Amino acid sequence: MIIFPIQELMDEQKCYDYLLKVLHPQGLKCPAGHAVRPGQKPHDRHRVPVFDYRCPECGSVFNAFTHMVWRGSRYSCVQMVLILRGIAQGAPTEHLADELGIDRSHLLEKRHEMQKLLEQRLPSSPLSDEVVEVDEMYQNAGEKGHKHEDPDDPPRRRANHVKGHGTWDNDRPPVVGVIGRESGQVRLHVCHHSDRKTLVPFVVANTLPGCTVNTDEWAAYNPLPETGRTHVQVCHSFGQGEWARDDDGDGIREVHTNSIEGFWTGLRNFLRPFRGVNKEHLSHYIAVHEWASNLKHVTDDFLRAMMCCSTFQPT
Repeated sequence: MIIFPIQELMDEQKCYDYLLKVLHPQGLKCPAGHAVRPGQKPHDRHRVPVFDYRCPECGSVFNAFTHMVWRGSRYSCVQMVLILRGIAQGAPTEHLADELGIDRSHLLEKRHEMQKLLEQRLPSSPLSDEVVEVDEMYQNAGEKGHKHEDPDDPPRRRANHVKGHGTWDNDRPPVVGVIGRESGQVRLHVCHHSDRKTLVPFVVANTLPGCTVNTDEWAAYNPLPETGRTHVQVCHSFGQGEWARDDDGDGIREVHTNSIEGFWTGLRNFLRPFRGVNKEHLSHYIAVHEWASNLKHVTDDFLRAMMCCSTFQPT
């Protein structure tokens, strides 16, 4: 991927105004909720256009990025906007750091912080679709970035060739997903095992009673009818050759998992440029893709979810 620095082409004041509008839609306030008064002079101007203010009521010193992931950082507003854009679009950390001329390790810490916040703020409501598809994929994810000082436990140098259903322990953690046929919305979860104790509660939590759940032949889904869902299956086993089936005789092969299978292709394409993700952070990266898939376009709520610390929400 070619390096193409663009921060000098952007306007620092416009980027600050944009971030201020997103983070403080009701106007800049101190941590205690006291608004900046009209005509109030800044307490410190050393970082124009980011001004520090001292609250005349509680005495606290604050700026637009107090209680945000940018607290204490010296990134310019242009760099902040480009970092947000890069993370939302899945740009590799090293490439993003090179383009912006910043330290990769510090940027990676910020990335993990923002992606973790996005995971914590994923929608938790079940899909309202009458027909959904459920499937699981197994993503190679080991201990990238961790030192292996034990000579008997060297780092893996090539792709993980473990066969069968992956697990957290063999560095192929399962990712289970449910996608709505009507809405196109998706819910994802990284788990340790793809057994019925894991998969059935996930499906129940993310679908409504009475919906039709399409799965493959994996036996872990067999208890779904006991939860009030209609369960239909296609068999993908070698030699079976069944990918879609018409059960009601209307000429439409409505029993399939093609939508979720296609989604896995997009997810793998999203993860591929990172050239390996530590399994401890895998769910954070997948959360970004879930947000992007469900939203399609960046919203202020999405950006606030990335930037506002877990103990603070702007008013």
